[in-house]
Amino acid sequence: MKKTFKMMAAVLLAVLTAAPFGGFAASAEAAQTAKPVVKSHTYKQVKQLTYPEVTNTGNASFEKKINQDFKRYIDHSYQEYVKNKKDGEKQGYKAEYQTDFKVKYNQDGKLSIQTENYSYTGGAHGMTSVQTFNYDLAAKKQVALSDVLNTKTKVNKTRDYLYGYIKKHDDLFDQDVKKQEITLNNERPFFFTKNGIAVVFGQYDLGPYAAGIRDVSVPASVYQ
Repeated sequence: MKKTFKMMAAVLLAVLTAAPFGGFAASAEAAQTAKPVVKSHTYKQVKQLTYPEVTNTGNASFEKKINQDFKRYIDHSYQEYVKNKKDGEKQGYKAEYQTDFKVKYNQDGKLSIQTENYSYTGGAHGMTSVQTFNYDLAAKKQVALSDVLNTKTKVNKTRDYLYGYIKKHDDLFDQDVKKQEITLNNERPFFFTKNGIAVVFGQYDLGPYAAGIRDVSVPASVYQ
């Protein structure tokens, strides 16, 4: 009886001892594989102004930084909305201003969100401006294009690839585009893809207004 009791006690002790470590490992693994959730919010009850909020990143402090980025973005957009509305009233046109966003990539610990701000300020048509926000959740940092194309060789290889694409798509781009006109600095919107990145061209950016917003996928094999 005493021997049986000792054996049961030993098993129970082993279970209790292992549980915290097993629980911690599972928790750590869950944090590493957490997929961010992106929710849409309306700013100051203005239905035309929507912006993203990111949760479930696995890191509270970095998550706060991400959402501060979008708070600054929508604060600025609201100021533009108010200004456009006042200008329309003064100049006699029906002002329009609207924000929207798209989750372009949310896998493998990387997150890309593209914002689009449409405004009409009189004239033939409105314009949409594009901005992208890219994050590496493992490194806990916002990623600029210069972080990806971090050498002159990588920039040149990517520019060569884009130039070749442009020449083959005369319905999307002006055919008199010169290679040096393809800017690849930190003002250039881009987003992560499964195989590399996509470079974004806005309205009137090396192409006609009718072509709209275009993105060109660039495989990592091009610039690595």
